[in-house]
Amino acid sequence: MKPILRKVDTGSNSFSIKEDIYPYLYNHWHYHPEVELTLIKKGTGMRLVGDSMEQFKDNDLILLGADLPHLWRSDAVYFNNQPGLYVEAVAIHFKMDFWGNDFLNLPEMKQIKELLEKARRGFKITGRTKLLLAPKMEAALKANDTTRIVLLIDMLATIAASKDYKFLASSGFSKSYSLANTEKINVIYDYTFNNFQKDLSIKEIAGVANLSPHSFCRYFKTRTLKTFWQFLLEVRIGYACRLLIENKLTVARICYECGFNNLSNFNRHFKSITKKTPLQYIKQYLGAAEIEGQGK
Repeated sequence: MKPILRKVDTGSNSFSIKEDIYPYLYNHWHYHPEVELTLIKKGTGMRLVGDSMEQFKDNDLILLGADLPHLWRSDAVYFNNQPGLYVEAVAIHFKMDFWGNDFLNLPEMKQIKELLEKARRGFKITGRTKLLLAPKMEAALKANDTTRIVLLIDMLATIAASKDYKFLASSGFSKSYSLANTEKINVIYDYTFNNFQKDLSIKEIAGVANLSPHSFCRYFKTRTLKTFWQFLLEVRIGYACRLLIENKLTVARICYECGFNNLSNFNRHFKSITKKTPLQYIKQYLGAAEIEGQGK
């Protein structure tokens, strides 16, 4: 099916801010007219934003612009109904014009207006900026009346004034993507996430989408700006990154757990996507985690 238009309930307020605690995140390819700022307090999985795919983890902070298709796919373990295992997130949703048609045109709002336009590609917010915003999002959960809006403006101004973010979707995706004619993407994504550890063929995945292999390849490349094999590699390497971080399996075992047939092939693809070897990746992650812990 096509990306689902998800309606955001603001209740009696002008914009929505809520804390969600679920067994797993809303795992459908969807979009909405609201800008979204999400803090993952607890949880792991894969995040698709436009043509970008990355692992998400505890304390990730993401800003998504209006009508940007995205999907949060919790790791498989979250679907096993394990006691005490859940995903916790704080999410703010607001429409670009919720404060009136002219507010963003004020001279003082120039930086924020430019930020929200750039956010149509999505941002991952990092570093000191993330550390500053996380407690403000918690405060906004409990705020009433004008304090909610003041805190939102303050958070957006903090992001706009910083360089602690990176784009997610490519500029090519944001310029070319149409929300129409995407009926089959969700079923393709779902089947791939459920079966990426097995040998998959174009014929098999095309059959799931009810397309011929040739039509499937053309359809997938048109909708995602990448081939299915590129997408499958990103899914497998993303899962490998998670297993490396957990540090419970050898690199050789992780190779086969992710659907690769030999270690040299795994190492080559891992480096082509992450720009690091598996050992370099885990060393960098441990160093970043230590620095982030010191900043709290």
